[in-house]
Amino acid sequence: MSKILVVYQTFGGKTKALAEAAAEGAASLGAETKVKEVTTVKVDDLSDVDGVIVATTQPFSSMAGDTKKFFEQLWIGRDKIKKETPFAAIINYKSDPKATEASMKTIAGYLGLKPVPGWLTVKADDTEAGKKSARQLGIAMVQGG
Repeated sequence: MSKILVVYQTFGGKTKALAEAAAEGAASLGAETKVKEVTTVKVDDLSDVDGVIVATTQPFSSMAGDTKKFFEQLWIGRDKIKKETPFAAIINYKSDPKATEASMKTIAGYLGLKPVPGWLTVKADDTEAGKKSARQLGIAMVQGG
């Protein structure tokens, strides 16, 4: 059975809803899922997972601050993370998400995570519609992440 960790940072609940939808998708294929708020995640939480999805809001054309801190904490303990762990992101944005996506892919590479196809960018006003795509991302993570 796959173990999928879904980490999120939200300001108003929309990104959390997307994270939960991704976890629902993974669980629909029998994966064991954990959904955790970004400030509660420790590097040890990533040591035995088969995939990680990070969902972040994007204020000021960049990933949210606690999401960045999360990645910085992972850097310190990166030797505890299984190399090539599949990694995907959900970016809930108001302005162009390209810089955030590029930054997250770069960080994933530094950490030895393997970015998987199908990353999700959801315009903040389209969160409800984005839940279906988030579920599909969770399914994809289990199927071939």
